[in-house]
Amino acid sequence: MSSYVIPRAALYALLWASSIVELGLTGYHVRHTKTSAGFYDPIVVELLVTAALTLIWIPITVFAHVRKAKSLHGGSGYAPLHGESAGNFVVWVMYLVGGAIATHKWPSPAFAGAGKEGHVLLSIVAFAWIPFGVLSLVKVFTLMQYAALKAESHSSHAPINEKAGNGNGNA
Repeated sequence: MSSYVIPRAALYALLWASSIVELGLTGYHVRHTKTSAGFYDPIVVELLVTAALTLIWIPITVFAHVRKAKSLHGGSGYAPLHGESAGNFVVWVMYLVGGAIATHKWPSPAFAGAGKEGHVLLSIVAFAWIPFGVLSLVKVFTLMQYAALKAESHSSHAPINEKAGNGNGNA
């Protein structure tokens, strides 16, 4: 049976790195606008919170699925897979909403403004979509893992002649 733990761990590392960048950019923008203009954009704060939650969630889920990967086989199931998927879905939706609203608000440099602040806003928008895409790939690998576990579970209960693929009893 193939395991998709290593590709998911690599994607989680990329997700963690992009969330650190997003956290830094959004933190800088909130601090800058709050001190210079006296306000901050709520969507930037949402992306800041999403990046912070992602940085908290990733070590938890990586620890859970790497720890469980040692006893991975179809008959035992893979309970952390459901918790991992639920948490990833919440973060995925948060990045989707944040990225969509930020893209709608600052679709181009003309809307984001000139200079360093405009570049920071466009970088915030770009780094909101990177974790969304990475989490989408993680969802695909999680579904592949689930399908592999289901297939192994069903094949372990089949008679020997059905496993071999011929129904005449000759294996």
